Amino acid sequence: MNSQRIRILIAAMAFIIIICVIAIFAALSMDKKKKSKKFKKQVYRSKGNDIWFSTYTYFSKFFLTKKYLRRIRKRIEMLEMSDNWTVSRKTMKFAAISFSAVFAMLVVLMLLDLNLYYFIISLITVVIVHNQIINMLVDGIEKKLIVQFDKFLGDVRHHYHEHGMIDEAVYDSINDCKYEMSIHATRMYEILTSDDPENEIEKYNELAPNKFFKTFIANCYTVQKFGDKIVDDESMFLTNLNYLKQEINLEMLRRQKLDYLFNSLSIIALAPIFTLKPLESWGKSNLPEMVDYFQGPYGFVVQIVLFLLVILSYKLINTLKSDYQHNEYDNGIYQRLLKIPVLAGFISILKNKQYNKALKYGDLLKSVGMNQRVEHFYLRRIIYLIAALFVCIFVFVNIHSISKHNILYTSESLMTDDKNTDKKAEEEMLKMDREIIQKYGNKRVDFKTVEKAVLEYGVIEDKTLAGIASKRIIEKLKKYREEYFKWWELLICLLIAVISYNIPYWLILFRKKVIQMNMEDEVMQYHAIILMLMHIDRVSVEDILKWMEQFAVVFKDSISKCLNNFENGDMEALEQLKIDEPFVPFSRIVENLQSASDKIPIVRAFDQLKVERGYYQEKRKMDNEITLNKKGMWGKMIAFVPLIATIFLYILLPFILISINQLMDYSSQMGNSI
Repeated sequence: MNSQRIRILIAAMAFIIIICVIAIFAALSMDKKKKSKKFKKQVYRSKGNDIWFSTYTYFSKFFLTKKYLRRIRKRIEMLEMSDNWTVSRKTMKFAAISFSAVFAMLVVLMLLDLNLYYFIISLITVVIVHNQIINMLVDGIEKKLIVQFDKFLGDVRHHYHEHGMIDEAVYDSINDCKYEMSIHATRMYEILTSDDPENEIEKYNELAPNKFFKTFIANCYTVQKFGDKIVDDESMFLTNLNYLKQEINLEMLRRQKLDYLFNSLSIIALAPIFTLKPLESWGKSNLPEMVDYFQGPYGFVVQIVLFLLVILSYKLINTLKSDYQHNEYDNGIYQRLLKIPVLAGFISILKNKQYNKALKYGDLLKSVGMNQRVEHFYLRRIIYLIAALFVCIFVFVNIHSISKHNILYTSESLMTDDKNTDKKAEEEMLKMDREIIQKYGNKRVDFKTVEKAVLEYGVIEDKTLAGIASKRIIEKLKKYREEYFKWWELLICLLIAVISYNIPYWLILFRKKVIQMNMEDEVMQYHAIILMLMHIDRVSVEDILKWMEQFAVVFKDSISKCLNNFENGDMEALEQLKIDEPFVPFSRIVENLQSASDKIPIVRAFDQLKVERGYYQEKRKMDNEITLNKKGMWGKMIAFVPLIATIFLYILLPFILISINQLMDYSSQMGNSI
């Protein structure tokens, strides 16, 4: 085991050295290329010589890392509109940080144990942790940008007070912004002064980092187009900026509270992985009988169960913490798998046979922001089923393999009449047992045959002792033959596979439950949007719906559907929207839109919003507090499940079972003595 561990460490160090050499080689080669291009400017050449940029340039073309880096870069580009040099450097930094962290974690895990199954599960764990590290780094960019945007709104308000021109106020605020925000501000100014602002806004919305940026540029354009007006002795544009600033402040407070509640839950969920081997060492030193549990089938199964619990808990915690958003999933793997005729045909039959269910699954996927086809969802469920079936079969086969190994190589049942038998003699007898069992493992054998084999082996010459050894070997041989894959174990594997088939569906239901917690908050955001638009004379119900769609998350698909049907009849489209989204607070907004579309002006349809704005603000704060506390409570419960399971399954339960066995042995001895 020590030599194997040394080999693993040497391989790991060699891997690190190779990576470093490749990085240095990439940097030097790119440096030479840059120097050879004399026509380029000195500034650009100095940027190109940067180690991060040079390394990124190399690894972005390397076939093993180009897709990985492209995935990280895409997420950064969604938040930053920086130049290629800046985005490339940041992408490489994030990749280096995440890779270093997970590699260090993998080395620590491998130092704890070098078993194959431990390595595989450790690898899965670090992949999940890697994704979380990337998420944390990208979230840091978004939070930083929101803070800068909040300051930018204050600067725009100040400059608008001076001259009352929106585009000039945005331009004057650019110099006061930090680098990341200044790029967005410059782009906003270009949009407001372009010949076709509406088309430019549509292009910008595809790149805007969040809904607040979209709302600001749309608000600027709307007021610039229709003109500002005084409402209740206050500029409508400045009032709208106040509303938007309030939304940003609420969002910042919500994120801070969420970070506080989930600050250490991920660590708590992952901690049991690192405690298994220390707990095992502690158990062996204090109660040697626990060795049979840790090194036997029980320890193997418990480790698998605990790793699965850790991974599931970690995923659920991240689902609770993460914001709902429409994600573009990489469906390339599913597309390639669906090119297999047998698999594609089976899924098609399954979908057509459960057509109503397939429609429900499609609606469910849209409602949780998973832009996947129903065929991909079915394929994912089948992958879970097949993976679970093979893993379970592997577990049972490995359990029998461990049991056979323990029968052959452990001296638990090795007994002699000589109390002073030394260790060397004991090892010889264990070797004798092993060879005889392996020789007759698949043959029918009687007592005399085994006794003859024992005497011929030469370790035992006394016939009485040979008879005792033969009984022991026959007993071990009986146990050895019973270790095979049984029919009822296959049934258990099939049952677990069926349960795993439903796991993707259950995870989506859990995500939907989390999303439903945010429905009330989103409706309150719609109130703020309507307050921004209701005093604009030429704004229509369709305009309000378009604005709501920009802010929409939970109700996005339903509002988009309503807008698509609007030309065929506004009242019918709004009525269908009420049917699609029966959530009462949202339905009230739709009813007001129906009134504004048919009977009364928008300002009258929503006049109650302004009167009750203070109430809604307080209610929203309270609802946010309740929702976040509920998420925090769920997160704590989920995070401590692996830790509690580790303590119970790895320490308490073996201790209880050992105590019960010792008590039964003691009772049996007492009964025999009487």
